[in-house]
Amino acid sequence: MLTESIVIRAPWGRRLAGLRATPVGRRWTDAGAIVLLAALYYAAAKIGLRLAYLDGAVTALWPPVGVGIAALVLFGPRLWPGIVIGDLLVGDFSTPLGTVLGQTVGNTLEVVVAAMLLRRLTGGSAPMDRVRDVFALVAAGAVGTAISASFGTTSLRLGGVIGSGEVAEVWRTWWLSDFCGALVVAPLLLTWASRAYPRLGRRELLEGAALLVILVLLAELPSQRDVPYVVFPALIWAALRFGPRGAATALVVVAGLTIWNTAHNAGPFVRDSITDSLLSSQLFLAAAALTSLVLAAVTAERTRAGDALIANEGRLRSVVHSMAEGLVVRDTRGVVTDCNAAAEQILGRRRDELCGGRLEAMLDGVVDAAGSAVSPEQLVGAAGSPSAPPEGELVARVSRPDGERRWVAIRSAPVLGSGDRPEGVVTTLGDITERREAEQRLVASERATRVLAGEQAALRRIATLVAGEPTPAALFERVTEEVGRLLGVPSATLMRYGSDHRAVVVATFTERGTRGVTLGARVALDGDTVVARVYRSGSVERVDSYDGAGGALAHRLRSLGFRSSVAAPVTVAGRLWGALVASTRASEGLPEDTERRLCDVAELVAQALANADARDKLAASRARLVEVGDAERQRLERNLHDGAQQRLVALALQLRLVEARMAADPDTARRDLAGAREHLDHALSELRELARGIHPAVLTDRGLKPAIEALVNRATVPMEVVDIPETRLPEPVETAAYYLIAESVTNVAKYAHATHVAVSVQRENGHLLVRVDDDGVGGANPSGGSGLRGLSDRVEALHGRLRVDSPQGGGTHISAEIPIA
Repeated sequence: MLTESIVIRAPWGRRLAGLRATPVGRRWTDAGAIVLLAALYYAAAKIGLRLAYLDGAVTALWPPVGVGIAALVLFGPRLWPGIVIGDLLVGDFSTPLGTVLGQTVGNTLEVVVAAMLLRRLTGGSAPMDRVRDVFALVAAGAVGTAISASFGTTSLRLGGVIGSGEVAEVWRTWWLSDFCGALVVAPLLLTWASRAYPRLGRRELLEGAALLVILVLLAELPSQRDVPYVVFPALIWAALRFGPRGAATALVVVAGLTIWNTAHNAGPFVRDSITDSLLSSQLFLAAAALTSLVLAAVTAERTRAGDALIANEGRLRSVVHSMAEGLVVRDTRGVVTDCNAAAEQILGRRRDELCGGRLEAMLDGVVDAAGSAVSPEQLVGAAGSPSAPPEGELVARVSRPDGERRWVAIRSAPVLGSGDRPEGVVTTLGDITERREAEQRLVASERATRVLAGEQAALRRIATLVAGEPTPAALFERVTEEVGRLLGVPSATLMRYGSDHRAVVVATFTERGTRGVTLGARVALDGDTVVARVYRSGSVERVDSYDGAGGALAHRLRSLGFRSSVAAPVTVAGRLWGALVASTRASEGLPEDTERRLCDVAELVAQALANADARDKLAASRARLVEVGDAERQRLERNLHDGAQQRLVALALQLRLVEARMAADPDTARRDLAGAREHLDHALSELRELARGIHPAVLTDRGLKPAIEALVNRATVPMEVVDIPETRLPEPVETAAYYLIAESVTNVAKYAHATHVAVSVQRENGHLLVRVDDDGVGGANPSGGSGLRGLSDRVEALHGRLRVDSPQGGGTHISAEIPIA
């Protein structure tokens, strides 16, 4: 039924709204409303006349007043013409026309003024569900009806209808009649037209019908007619159970029955005179209306307040239970009476476990930030007294039944009742575990940042020292000092491994007043010290305790009071050079990041050593280049002096002999000339061979492949050449590759006693790969002669690498990798 009524009402509402959207439509709807109001006003007037005394001469209640006030309150004062029309329709035209018009003006002003005043006092609507609405209706009705009574009495007096002695009595009767009509009829229309009330259910309808039946029986039973206020319990019932609607409906029924019975000389309000009967019935109606309407309004306000309180409690409970903070409520004895879901989650206990117990008994293993146990008095106040909860916030770590530990911020405050008397304690529990962990991470991060800054500063100082090319002794001394200060250890040592399974202390740092290992001491690499471990593993090592460790060095360290050490390897050119060691006497040992920090310094030491080695190699290479250059010049000088120069001198002498014999002995001169020509050929051959050794012209003119082919043709050992690039290469690369092959083949011919030489030249990944292999006796030592050292210098000058593999009896294998720029 509800759905059908909504569906039916909605199209009518849309049609009416659409009709009022246009000026013409508004005029038509207003006209229709005015006509409808006039009809209702007329019908209400007829009903009132039916209830009148003395055959319509006097009425105790004038219903049109209530109809007009309700209509103008609900739909606005623009419908006032309907009041005028309705009042003229019921006017008594047997009296003078001026009297009728005066009464109509008064009745119209009565309704308009009362409606406007009621709208102003109630804020535009008056559903009669507030006490202020009821008293606003009383005030507006009193003012409006006073206007009508004044206009009506004056009109009757001026029209000669009443005498001067009847003015006061007529004014009072008129005013009470209209006032009762406003108090009885207007609330009925205003309450049932309001949408503020819920629809009545079937049970309420049955109860309402029973109430009306009882009300009629109480008013109509002959035995009850003489009891004036017997209907009041029913009116109270209606007000309490059905609110303003029920009170207004019951009031209309009571008013109708009361006026009907009194008009027919029945009931408790019949008096000796009609005036007294009228007055008594009107006063009864006013009292009944005020009582029932005020009681109904109070009931509605209390109902709304109760509903709001329940809704607020529900919202508050929802908010409390959805709070991220735990909430625990305790009574004056310290017993938990309520808690929210967050408290259950934080404490790891169900609500039924918490309620009925004491909070301090459920917080197990509580310690503060310093790790000290927290007493129950510190936690929740002395004996849980709500009068003296702990001040401020307490941060503690709580152990849950499942073993998980949570950091909780605990704050308590008293719950105050009437007179500011404490009725309990509310305790909030804030889970700050994540915040605590974040703070700890932040502190650790700041600490790590400071440590890293100190480490970087130390590394920069060492790097600056390395860049200044210090002596090894100065570098090693500074490194151990920086390590000691950086790690905060009493001893730092740099040791170099020897080939005799021993290590030498090359630098050491000890705090003032601390004894350590001696500079220059040689220690055996036995036992279980970090130095021996690094020597065996080649990686960073740690010893947390020297108790029970064997070896002379371990015994020495124990005697000096050192408990633990960390050592990082120092690796130079892929070979283990030594170890950097940090040692401490502290019982807790060295921090976990000591290995990483020590390795960073060890890498700088290795780099410094590598740089020094590179400088030494460069100096040696330069010296060898000067030596080779000098030797090559001496060889050229010797070859020219012993070879071509001698032949050319002999040739010059022989040519002078030919010149002397040319005239005397032509035949002998011709023979000597032929010999001179032969000496000249030999001299030219020696010069070409000498020039080829300096730099072959074919290499410059035609490239690497033709030069190698020419070398094959001159070689005294069979050569196999494969994979020589056809394309030209950069001149330095071609020259280095040619002399590498030529020198290697020369060495094979001189020393290897080989029967075969294989030469391979390949271009791969931006490098030229040169390989020379022979099947000779092997045993070539790269550092034993100047030839291979010269080749290595030539290749390394181009940032290349040369490798020689020459096992005894297994031939010699030379490979070079030269970058192609």
